[in-house]
Amino acid sequence: MPKTFLPLVGNSNPPQKVVIDPITRIEGHLRIEAQVQNGQVTDAWSAGTMFRGIELVMQGRGPRDAWIFTQRICGV
Repeated sequence: MPKTFLPLVGNSNPPQKVVIDPITRIEGHLRIEAQVQNGQVTDAWSAGTMFRGIELVMQGRGPRDAWIFTQRICGV
C-alpha cells in the first residue's frame, strides 16, 4: 500500500531527492526525479531512453491531430 506524506507546516527541512526508476507499464525505460521540500515538489526531471519520433511527426500539426497518430504508435 502506498504511503502518503503530508507537509509539516512551519518546518523548513532541507530539500530531498525522490527517484522513481524504473516506471513500469510503458514501452521503454522512464526515470522520474523530484526535489521535495516541506512535502511539496519544488523541481522535477524525467529521462527516457526510447525515441519513437512522435514529436517529429507532430511538428507543425495541431494538438487535435495527436490522437490519430498516437493510437497507431502507442501499442498499449
